[in-house]
Amino acid sequence: MFRSTRTLASLIGRIVLGSAFVASTGIVVTTQVGCKDDSQPDYWVDKLPDQTWRPRAVKRLEQFFEDVVTRSNKDTASPEVKALLDKIAAPLTKAYVDYYDDYDTKTRVSLIKLLSSFKDARTEPALKKAFEEFAKHPKTDKDNADIKWAARAEGVLKLPGLGEPMLQAFMKLRASTMLGGVTYKDMNDAMSDVRQQSWAGPLRTMMEADIIIPKGGNDKDKIDPYRDQLFWQTTAAKLLGLLKDAAAVEPLIKVMLDPAKADIQLTALLALVKIGKPVLPEAIKLLEGKNDKLKAFAVRRAKETGNEKSSDDESFQKTAALILGTLGRSEAIAPMVAALKSAKGDANKAVLARELAKIPGTADSKEAFKSAMESISLDTTIPPGDPALQVLAESAGQFYDSSMIDWLLVRAEKTTGSGDDKTAFQSTCLATVLKLAKPNQLEVVRGAVKKYGTQMEKDFLGMAEKQLKACGDRVQCYLSEIEKSENQEQKTQFTAIKAAYMIGIFGNEQSRAELIYRLGSIDNAAVRYAAAQTIDQLSPKGSKDAAKKLDAIIEANEKTADSNKIAGDAPLKQVMNRIESRAD
Repeated sequence: MFRSTRTLASLIGRIVLGSAFVASTGIVVTTQVGCKDDSQPDYWVDKLPDQTWRPRAVKRLEQFFEDVVTRSNKDTASPEVKALLDKIAAPLTKAYVDYYDDYDTKTRVSLIKLLSSFKDARTEPALKKAFEEFAKHPKTDKDNADIKWAARAEGVLKLPGLGEPMLQAFMKLRASTMLGGVTYKDMNDAMSDVRQQSWAGPLRTMMEADIIIPKGGNDKDKIDPYRDQLFWQTTAAKLLGLLKDAAAVEPLIKVMLDPAKADIQLTALLALVKIGKPVLPEAIKLLEGKNDKLKAFAVRRAKETGNEKSSDDESFQKTAALILGTLGRSEAIAPMVAALKSAKGDANKAVLARELAKIPGTADSKEAFKSAMESISLDTTIPPGDPALQVLAESAGQFYDSSMIDWLLVRAEKTTGSGDDKTAFQSTCLATVLKLAKPNQLEVVRGAVKKYGTQMEKDFLGMAEKQLKACGDRVQCYLSEIEKSENQEQKTQFTAIKAAYMIGIFGNEQSRAELIYRLGSIDNAAVRYAAAQTIDQLSPKGSKDAAKKLDAIIEANEKTADSNKIAGDAPLKQVMNRIESRAD
């Protein structure tokens, strides 16, 4: 009876509804089978070749991946995640490459983003495709962000085969576009992680391009090219430093001499520090006025940019001194001292003396510094308009030499001049003296503070007396003081800064290691800066090990995305590069 009824119903359906009924019945059957199979990734992998199913298949496989990662507590190395990737990584990669032109933008970018999150070497063909397609047909809108995700993946995977495609994509990525705005940082970071040596030549070539600074409303058409060049050349300079490319020394010094490249100069300077010893010959020749090629370049660019003053001999010396001082190598001391003795012009002498103080001191460098400071007038200023003697009074502390205290106090007393300038100079001298003073020097320091100290110096004296009485010459005591939470507050930070100087004066390599260990407890930016300077002072011959430890701290703070921590590590980066370079 039932069988007859079903047969009759089927017959009536075919007569009344025709093929529509059959199709409907087929859909029901397929869906029923699908409900059984679509809980497995294999079902959706099989759908990838079908253009009508492909977007949905990509979405479902993305959901599978997200679910298994969540169940694995975000451990992408778990057996469950690996088992899933064994099933889907290769097919999805093939689907991206084979059907690149068939996707709508949203689906295609979702797919490459998914592949990027796998961090799996089997995705290399897709990542390569993303870079190559962009290099051939550069996009500008932020929706076509394939290379953003490809760059993130390559930054982790560091696959050698992607080096050239990545470089070509970088050379076509314009920071001034919408896509550049959402991608440039990922590209910069990834290339910094990958840093292939084969990039050096093309990157040096990119550094040669002139930069034209927009100057007004009529230069609107120059704004985007300016932004693009800043991105390309800043990234190139950074990478050449990371690659320690000796052939990049001249191009990077040219950046330092080019007024139009002021926004790149800090990156170029740090790159030169990373390159290290190979920089010395060119910088010393420039210091001595013997590098005709670089001088001719600087003269040309000064005229082209309307900055003729930046092409004189003093300017060359200042640039060379800045490079050598930041490099911080002892080999630069003798030529720096010689240049300082023959230097003309107070401003030039002040810059040379300031940079000389950045290099671990010797008897000769200290005497040259003193002579220069004694010959400079109170009204001298140095770029960007700072009072030269105040700058040098502070720089004197970088020698970490308590025997300079009597001399500094004489300078504070006898420097000719009056008014606010002299008061400010005396105040700076006292601040430096208070940083350097040992317990047996407190009496003379008290007398100077009483004579012309402001309330600030009187407060500093109170903190210094308390600390010196408690710690004497015991480095461990000062290490404890520098990391105390109460000394990270602005009103008491001088106590921690004073402790940093005492560690530098009484300490050694072991003290340096212990100070690095305590950096995690030092969150006051001024104290962190003083600690960084002390680490540098205790590393006159450099240290690969100390540099490695600083790098780990900097990298850990960058991962937190805490802007205060990242900003506070700026001096640590420079010190890390200096002591690593010195060790070569």
